Amino acid sequence: MINLASMSKQEKIIISTLFGILLIVILVMFNPDNVSKERKPVQQAQSSEAKKGSFNSARDLDVDAEGNIYVVDSRNHRIQKFNKENAFVSMWGKEGEDKGKFKEPCGIDMGPDGNLYVTDTWNSRIQVFNKSGKYIRDFGKDKGMWGPRDAAVDKNGYVYVCDTGNGKIEKFDPQGKSVATIGTKGAGKLQFNEPFGIKEGPDGKLYILDRKNYRVQIITTNGQYVNEFKVDGWADGQIVNGCLMEPYLSMDRQRGFIYITDSTNKRVLRYSLDGKKKKIIDKNENGAPLFGCPLSVAYAGGGKIVVSDSGLNKLISYIDKD
Repeated sequence: MINLASMSKQEKIIISTLFGILLIVILVMFNPDNVSKERKPVQQAQSSEAKKGSFNSARDLDVDAEGNIYVVDSRNHRIQKFNKENAFVSMWGKEGEDKGKFKEPCGIDMGPDGNLYVTDTWNSRIQVFNKSGKYIRDFGKDKGMWGPRDAAVDKNGYVYVCDTGNGKIEKFDPQGKSVATIGTKGAGKLQFNEPFGIKEGPDGKLYILDRKNYRVQIITTNGQYVNEFKVDGWADGQIVNGCLMEPYLSMDRQRGFIYITDSTNKRVLRYSLDGKKKKIIDKNENGAPLFGCPLSVAYAGGGKIVVSDSGLNKLISYIDKD
């Protein structure tokens, strides 16, 4: 028991200050707003930069048959379109919850119908657009997904969404109706700890970047486990060396390669479909570094990959010759 009567004036001031600090700490810890934000994955500070052709955290990207590039400009809440020479063409979207608006979208995939399926991360839904940016429909909001980061559309039009915060994959039919939930949170087979990128491979199987388990899991479209392999070098943490550790992938279907970003090590990794053969892409032909913070990669055909680099704030094209 503290006896205030026996204390000097200076001791009372010190005790009063300590109690004040303790009270502030308690209020911060038990503030409902802070508790709700703890479960939301860490995000970098936003910028007011919104010029066309410029990015504020460029995330996933995809390339159409004509070589046009579609980039998710996450913290500008929009999609930007570029031609095959990386020149700006158009853009659409802004921050909001209405149709055609976004809250930090992250993933994008082109379906067999030629439409773009955008993972609208903090609106917890998938939005579908044509290649000119016209809104078509959205779905998935009612599934309670937590920060979904990517989606893949298979050859039959089924959509598989990485429910990143809940550690599972949600499957939707071509009309956007929920048909299955695949996996649970964990580290075993068919378990996930923050799944990020997902793509259908040339073999018709799904390749999923299981980020906090440091691996790629391979499953069938019906949710059956097939195989897995470790990804060497992925950092432990959300932001490491100034780079956001949120990997994405792309497929070279002709040669049977998987390209995976490793942003904190400033490189792109190329694997065979079984994960047994690996190539590191991090330098140009003169030996100079290629990347700053490579967040996503898209295969554009003919050995060409296009990388969205949030560190250098631009798109980088590279020809992978062998």
